[in-house]
Amino acid sequence: MLRDIYGCVLDEPATGPWFGVRYSPTTFGIFEAFPNIAGRDAHVAGGGGDIFRDNPRMNEILACPAHVYRVDVLFNKATVGK
Repeated sequence: MLRDIYGCVLDEPATGPWFGVRYSPTTFGIFEAFPNIAGRDAHVAGGGGDIFRDNPRMNEILACPAHVYRVDVLFNKATVGK
């Protein structure tokens, strides 16, 4: 699933940094960043979001339902002090 989502985000110009991460042997996650709300909305409406909307596939491969958290970045190293 992570490889499939990664393949989708490669073609999304507004998807910035994207990381598939492992928290434990059975827990995985995705961290992704967007330059603005429009870029995030385009990602959710596009290929990456398609995979999360495929409930039968998600239920087949995940032990628990996926959780999506949206956050706003307040600071990053590139902007602090500018």
